[in-house]
Amino acid sequence: MASQDYYRTLGVARNASDEEIKTAFRKLALKYHPDRNQGNKESEARFKEIGEAYEVLSKPDKRRIYDQFGAEGLKGGGGQGFGGFQNADLGDIFGDIFDNFFQGGGGGGRQRSRRGADLKYTAEMTLEEAFSGVKIPVSFERSEVCDTCGGTGAKPKTGTKKCSTCRGAGRVQYSQGFFSFSQTCPDCGGQGEVISSPCRDCEGSGKVRKKVTLHIKVPAGVGEGATLRVAGAGDAGSRGGPGGDLYVQITFKHHPHFERDGADLIYTCGLSVDQAALGSSVEVPVIEGGKAPLEVPHGTQHGKLFRIAGKGMPEPGGRKRGDLLVRARIDIPTELTPRQKELFEELGRSFREEGHRPDEREQENGFFKKIFK
Repeated sequence: MASQDYYRTLGVARNASDEEIKTAFRKLALKYHPDRNQGNKESEARFKEIGEAYEVLSKPDKRRIYDQFGAEGLKGGGGQGFGGFQNADLGDIFGDIFDNFFQGGGGGGRQRSRRGADLKYTAEMTLEEAFSGVKIPVSFERSEVCDTCGGTGAKPKTGTKKCSTCRGAGRVQYSQGFFSFSQTCPDCGGQGEVISSPCRDCEGSGKVRKKVTLHIKVPAGVGEGATLRVAGAGDAGSRGGPGGDLYVQITFKHHPHFERDGADLIYTCGLSVDQAALGSSVEVPVIEGGKAPLEVPHGTQHGKLFRIAGKGMPEPGGRKRGDLLVRARIDIPTELTPRQKELFEELGRSFREEGHRPDEREQENGFFKKIFK
């Protein structure tokens, strides 16, 4: 038998407000609900006690009689007993909490349309294409509405019929003890209708797989790994629902000349020994085509960086461009003619005569060591 102290059952004070009583009931009902405690008789009994207490304390007239005469006063005709709780529309009591808990509660309608699935595709492009911004072809498979049945899934001129399980409601009612709830119909999937003669081309799904090619606009300056969204280009929706989206992730082909660092480009420029030692004017390639002049000062060391402003990649969404960074690479000759060897030996003697004394490490791994090895 349920506890006669309904305030203690709900854990509230005797002067608790209607909102406090409602909040306490929701919390306890979710905790002891039979679906969350299957097979637990104590939880089921506790859940019934909570329901009885709320049935009294949530009604002003019943609560007034209970406060004056206790539970016995309600049995004397002053109330309607507790049968009302078992047959009540619990959606009004639990609100959104039980709507979520039961995937729609008792008031769910038909789920006729459904959005299509999103798709992902990886597109490879060149650095030059990313520099200028181009449309690239993207070929992939996706589901599209069946042309034969128009997406209904039914054989032409046959249509659909009302689901016999849910009688067209899209939901079926279940009972557990004194508590009832509904869920999506397992036979029609919430549509309320079933197909008697499926379409042969789509086998009743309303959709078929097709290979398509789209030309996607890639903005200038797009970066490695950037993802472009094409709205509605994914799988087709069901029952007139919107299509999913297509997400295209950008990758780049290896470039024979340039490395990329954000909006900057890096080019490695080979210099001969005399160009590095004496200085020279050279030309380096640029991403838009052609050459750009570069003045190499005398005494340039291996690995030195030169910056040519505004000759890198465009920044996405802006007019500004990054820079071209030119890295010096001193090319040591691997083979020498007798005359060239003679000249290098003479050059080495002149360095030593003028007091150039490289340290031990320099002698071991230095310039002339590489030439004459």
